Amino acid sequence: MFPARIRLFSLLGFRVSIDISWFFLAFYLVLTLSTRYFPEQVPHLGLRAYIAMAVIGAAGLFLSIILHELAHAVVARGFGLPIGGITLFIFGGVAELKQEPANPRSEFWVAIVGPVASISIAAGCFVAAIGAEAAGLGGIEAVLAFLTITNTVLALFNLVPAFPLDGGRVLRSLIWWRTGNLMRATRIACWFGTGFGALLVLSGFALFVSGDRLGGSWQVLIGLFLAAAASQARNQTATALSLKDATVADLMERAPLSAPPGITVAELVNDYLYRLNRKFVIIAGDGQAIGYVGPEQIKKVPQSQWNETYARAIAASFTHETVVSPAAPAIEALRKLQSNGTGHLTVLEGSKLAGTVSEANFVNFLSVREELACIGAGPREAGTARTGG
Repeated sequence: MFPARIRLFSLLGFRVSIDISWFFLAFYLVLTLSTRYFPEQVPHLGLRAYIAMAVIGAAGLFLSIILHELAHAVVARGFGLPIGGITLFIFGGVAELKQEPANPRSEFWVAIVGPVASISIAAGCFVAAIGAEAAGLGGIEAVLAFLTITNTVLALFNLVPAFPLDGGRVLRSLIWWRTGNLMRATRIACWFGTGFGALLVLSGFALFVSGDRLGGSWQVLIGLFLAAAASQARNQTATALSLKDATVADLMERAPLSAPPGITVAELVNDYLYRLNRKFVIIAGDGQAIGYVGPEQIKKVPQSQWNETYARAIAASFTHETVVSPAAPAIEALRKLQSNGTGHLTVLEGSKLAGTVSEANFVNFLSVREELACIGAGPREAGTARTGG
């Protein structure tokens, strides 16, 4: 989701990163605040003062969003849910949950605490703005008033019952609690998310036609993002439920292609990559995996040196993100696969090569389960039938 992000710092044990798209929002915000908003709120100040107020206001909003997402992350951690970190991007921020909440209660509290945090920040800024006004600090009062308004809007917008907004997650938790069916709850909450996104797109077009091109375009983009995110969330939940009881051993390729460490790069390219039409090869000897080689590793070696360079010398070392064990949950492997950028995982038992996992393995596994579900056969029923045969 965030291919180009910069890690900033860690807060309470959570990694805080910023996507490059946030800088577009920051630029637009500073420009708008310094040329339109603050000159209207506090007339007769110089351009430098307005720019300084705009930068402070944007930084305050930046901090407010971090605190909003931090509240989600802290409560999620309290429920035992792993968090990948907090990332700010052009449409706000996100605390990256690595797995869905285990029950409606945890879903509700993880979701609702974000708007509560924003309302609390707005209340604090409101009180501080009153103090600044009493002290005659007009510029500071204007910045605090801006943060009061933006945090209130942030809380109210997030409370809209449209998934994946916080309000949509609250709605999902209530439907989940009432029906006991997470997939049904997700489907309904996502319908609201798609509908709200469509409404924003239509109203954005109306604004654009009426003359507010910038505001209308921004609203259309937000609507499209919400609609797409709702669809993605529905698919992710369906996938997670299908993989709920599956392990890596259930879907891995058990006879993976491997090459000995003593072959040259030329032999590796000609006899394995080209001839077998593979993008990567595991380097292993006597069943012990050493590393893997793909196009990225081969590009580092000049072609003139292929005949004298051995596979062991260029093999990429395994990392936590490129290795998984056969007993690991399949959903954990899928998350690693989606984030590591290599397109595959090596399955190891200790240092012994046990198999590989790729996106194709997941596609085949989910396809089979979907087809069996259509004829009413769950995994256990299918297994019983196979054993009986």
